[in-house]
Amino acid sequence: MKVNVRYNIVRLACPGAVLALLIAFVLLWHFSPLAKLAQPRELVAHLTSFAGSPWAPAAMIGLFVAGGLVSFPLLVLITATAMLFHPLSAFCIALTGGVASAVVTYLVASKLLRTTVNKIPGARIEKLSAVLQQQGVLAVAAVRMLPIGPFTAVNLAAGSIGLRMRDYVVGTALGLAPGTAAITAFGAQLRELIDHPNARGIGILAALVIAWIGASLGLQRLVSRRQRRKV
Repeated sequence: MKVNVRYNIVRLACPGAVLALLIAFVLLWHFSPLAKLAQPRELVAHLTSFAGSPWAPAAMIGLFVAGGLVSFPLLVLITATAMLFHPLSAFCIALTGGVASAVVTYLVASKLLRTTVNKIPGARIEKLSAVLQQQGVLAVAAVRMLPIGPFTAVNLAAGSIGLRMRDYVVGTALGLAPGTAAITAFGAQLRELIDHPNARGIGILAALVIAWIGASLGLQRLVSRRQRRKV
């Protein structure tokens, strides 16, 4: 009996501990001395020495995975990748890294949180899970369109409700691809813009951001309408 009680306490406390860690990591990258590292130029300065190595792409993908586990800002990693590598290589590295990071944190959540979430009573949870299973690709893609959001939190949520892995991976790739392509296509210009801001560069960047946000909002609106019909 005591063993069962202890097991239940640990199982119920696990989601709270994960949430606390997530919040702690977010605060760490914004308000601690490490916040300086969460800036593209600073990160690039630390990574430039190995960018020309044969193993640099694999190491960068590994950095995406590690960053996902500690809630490091995805947009900073994508921007740093764009500044370090040739555009095509940067796109492949950043997209692979983003998807790999999403899969690893999904698997962590599926092991640590899924059992607890499944024990939560209420038809609303079941309906929400069913909708996500039906609209999984579009729902994930809509959230991923703007990688400035809580990337790790979305990964954990998807894993905790048991979203189909295929839908999750496809939706993540589709959602990340447009923004990743936009950033990596202008890697050299981004580096120049960060080092030496100018009106033309800022105008191009603003146009890309507006188009990117517009596509994201349109996809999110489509998913929202479909969800309201189902829930």
